[in-house]
Amino acid sequence: MNDRITRRGPNGTGHFYDGSVGLAMRRLAIIDLHGGGQPIFNEDRSVCVVLNGEIYNYRQLRASLEAKGHRFYTASDTEVIVHLYEEYGAGLAVHLEGMFAFALWNVTTRTLLLCRDRLGIKPLYIAKTDAGWIFGSEIKCLLASGAVSTEMDFQALDEYLTYTNVPCPRTIYRDIRQLPPGVTLSCRADGFAEYATFWRLPQETDASLSEAQWHAKSETALRDAVESHLVSDVPVGAFLSGGVDSGLLVGMMAEILGPRVETFTVGFGGAGSSFVDERIHARALAERYGLNHHEIDVTPNFEEIISEIITAFDQPFADDSVVPTYYVAKFAASRVSVALTGLGGDELFGGYRRHLGVKLAEHYANVPRWLRESVIQPMVQALPESASSSDTVDHLKRFVRAASSEAPARYQDSMASLQWSERAELYKPDVHRRMSASQTERIISAPFSEGNVSSGIERALRTDQQTYLMDDVLTLSDRLGMWHSLEVRVPFLDHRLVELVARMPADLKIRGFQQKYLLKKIAERWLPRDMIYRKKQGFEAPMGIWLRGPLLPFFDSVMTRRAIEQGGLFEFDAIRKLRDEHVSRQKKHSKILFSLLMFQLWRNSTACG
Repeated sequence: MNDRITRRGPNGTGHFYDGSVGLAMRRLAIIDLHGGGQPIFNEDRSVCVVLNGEIYNYRQLRASLEAKGHRFYTASDTEVIVHLYEEYGAGLAVHLEGMFAFALWNVTTRTLLLCRDRLGIKPLYIAKTDAGWIFGSEIKCLLASGAVSTEMDFQALDEYLTYTNVPCPRTIYRDIRQLPPGVTLSCRADGFAEYATFWRLPQETDASLSEAQWHAKSETALRDAVESHLVSDVPVGAFLSGGVDSGLLVGMMAEILGPRVETFTVGFGGAGSSFVDERIHARALAERYGLNHHEIDVTPNFEEIISEIITAFDQPFADDSVVPTYYVAKFAASRVSVALTGLGGDELFGGYRRHLGVKLAEHYANVPRWLRESVIQPMVQALPESASSSDTVDHLKRFVRAASSEAPARYQDSMASLQWSERAELYKPDVHRRMSASQTERIISAPFSEGNVSSGIERALRTDQQTYLMDDVLTLSDRLGMWHSLEVRVPFLDHRLVELVARMPADLKIRGFQQKYLLKKIAERWLPRDMIYRKKQGFEAPMGIWLRGPLLPFFDSVMTRRAIEQGGLFEFDAIRKLRDEHVSRQKKHSKILFSLLMFQLWRNSTACG
């Protein structure tokens, strides 16, 4: 099991056995390079822990624990966990600041404690089998045990094709689940198991502060988060996209560390006119701060890297950002062992078009229904897709189509690759019967409906933070970072900053049509104005163009009638219809087509049934 994740930790290995319990880990040496090998024990070796991740406040915790009489034998951040356990038991996680998944064994009580960080930055997969509990940082660990069924979860398949990822707590495997974020699982040798939640996103907003106070508090919290995330005994670099989020982080890094920070930017060859060349803006920022800047030009050499991507994720995953992320992580890992990224800024401050769509939908609902449905919607649906890679027409069609639905359903529709009526046509009848459309839709509509938050924008942001952020964005950065033995850190997801921004009024996140309003105000001190207020470009690949051009022959070679019919899951003619509509620009289907391609490639590489 441990050998399967050597890429997560090429610098060392460790094992611990105690009767019916075995712990193992692979180490990527970041802190205490020579003395931080794991497993790590307390003073009398009655508590043992293995950790994936980093504890950013370990020095403060260590000082406090030493004042209480605890003795340390390493300079590692991991060691604070066993001593915190001695002080606070299973509730120790509330004292940790960082990204972490750990397994702790109490030799005396024969109790196993599994824990995952508050935002789900680090993964933790679990399975309850006849042999007991099996767990690991990646699915491949559990499969390597030989004790876990490889049978497919058909509900997970529909959720994947809807959202381009398999949402927590499911995996594509029926018997393997993810431990949710902010949760611990205690297991005893006698079979007792108990889940406990140690963190939840704050629900109340605070209207008592002025804009100036929110500005000051947020800027201080972000800078503190950046500084805490720089703790390392090896060089730290950063992904620099040319946008506000990563630009802010890099500006703060340069102030803290001085010049010559290593930064990495991706550009696309043949990306299309709608894609802004991020390298121009990243280069300007690098010159402003004297950074040691690197640029990578990506062309769609998909066939060269796809087998590695499939192996890295262990299950289908179809965010097309896998392409640029693979390349930037690979190059960055040749220079540094740790890289900071601006991931999370959009989910906290309202940076996606769908967030603005929530606000616009509230106004659009005032247009008479007959006018919306009889005049506007038919006109919009008749619009041809753009010849470039722009999503504008596709987003507009989704917007008017869902306008008459309730707000939770509208937001779910904005996140879905394909509506159920069209997805259902893809499945063979016996597969279709094993899925629940309402269950798939509740992945988004349920968190949107929960809580006592009145603002639609706040509901959307909280939904993203509980779903898309963890299931897509963080999964992507962790798997492809660790595949290249690169630790990717996310300062925007420091839980203190997340809690602060969660209490911030929605008007400071989206004001009028200005998205990320307050964050951009903060950025004015750190970045050029033209970089802040230019057209937004997400960190994604121009998949729409690629699936009409250089990637289409590869798609056709994989998604053959014979392969699809032998697979027994899908109707080939339904897939072909989506493919032809996309190629002819009748509709944009890049998300569902890429999802189908990645599923087929994954299935070809596994024995999943």
